Amino acid sequence: MPRILIIGNSGAARECYWVLRDVMESAPGLAHYYSFGGFLDWKGYAGDLKDLRDFYLGTADDYAPGPDDLFILGVGKPQLRREIFTAFKARGASFMNLIHPWSSIAPSAVIGEGNIVQRGCTVYCNASIGNGNYLNGAVNLSHDASIGDFNFLAPYSIVLGGAGIGSCNHLGPHSVLLEHARMGNGNLLAPGSVIYKGCRDNCRMAGNPALKIAAHAASDVDSDQMPDK
Repeated sequence: MPRILIIGNSGAARECYWVLRDVMESAPGLAHYYSFGGFLDWKGYAGDLKDLRDFYLGTADDYAPGPDDLFILGVGKPQLRREIFTAFKARGASFMNLIHPWSSIAPSAVIGEGNIVQRGCTVYCNASIGNGNYLNGAVNLSHDASIGDFNFLAPYSIVLGGAGIGSCNHLGPHSVLLEHARMGNGNLLAPGSVIYKGCRDNCRMAGNPALKIAAHAASDVDSDQMPDK
């Protein structure tokens, strides 16, 4: 029986647990096929599992994945998602895509590994999603939109048709990329901001139209991962 484990032990991890519960309840046969193993912290982070603390297993730092283990990236910060994913893939781990049953993904969309798709998201035709992204509720990816790896898209963020996002970006609530806009890597987009044409790497963007207000130094992603301009 495959065993599901969540790497993370705070708010995002608890959200993932309840999405997993909704998934299991939407298709009762899954509960007889999968078992929930518990939560692992990353690098000793104290965390806050609240009423789920009895499911805490210990640290993930030296955890050796078993052949039946499936992992969920239960952290929100893009750089941590990338760090955990890379470390565990090197150990031979497999990550599941956790998709809420009230979300919709078109059959022609392409989705990688280790993504979280919270309730109410819509991924339209021929959109592309890489690995380890977190779509945190009511996110809209329009036709032919693409996002790279380890991005966090806050609730009600929108990526319109043909727009492209690189890796390790954080999009605030109600932020928008207009049609065919291009965003690089490691950027922070303030809530309610609108990207008309695009931005490069490691920028803090705010406003409508969004302008660079500062450098964003929280990322060290490679600039050669930036989508084509």
